[in-house]
Amino acid sequence: MSELFSYRNFGVIKNGLHKANGWRMKTSEISWSWVIFSGVFSLVGLVCLGFAYYFWNKNRKLKSSGVETTALVIAHYKKPQIPPSTAKAVVIQYTDNHNQTRVYYSTLYTTPVQFQVGETIRIWYQKGNPNEVLMEGKDEWLLPTVLGAFGVIFSLIGLPSLLKELFF
Repeated sequence: MSELFSYRNFGVIKNGLHKANGWRMKTSEISWSWVIFSGVFSLVGLVCLGFAYYFWNKNRKLKSSGVETTALVIAHYKKPQIPPSTAKAVVIQYTDNHNQTRVYYSTLYTTPVQFQVGETIRIWYQKGNPNEVLMEGKDEWLLPTVLGAFGVIFSLIGLPSLLKELFF
């Protein structure tokens, strides 16, 4: 059989298979709508995994190189939205390394509320930026875990089907 050189793909087409850089790739019977669907799922999964790693690493660095202190929960507040939600976030008060009292409004809204008013919790903050705070509990792990779970699920749906469609 004669081999055809494809300038577009810089590979060799033989018996309906495309070979480029050692990979065998199907050239016929490819369902491009399935490739796009699988590709989108794969991309969403990989992006979620990337963000999960970013937030996990950011929290890890803050805990290891930041200043650890205690904070007092001074209030709860609701997220302004329509219709109203029962989820609330906490407001904490702490003293930084320059002996200044600071107030931090959490952006993690939970039902039931994560900490009660008057409760003392551990926090970590950047020495150079005391407004960047990480609170103990759900604040440490919730976002990386949720993004990681979505990333794994979407990647497990998209990547195998994409690779199967293109290479096997």
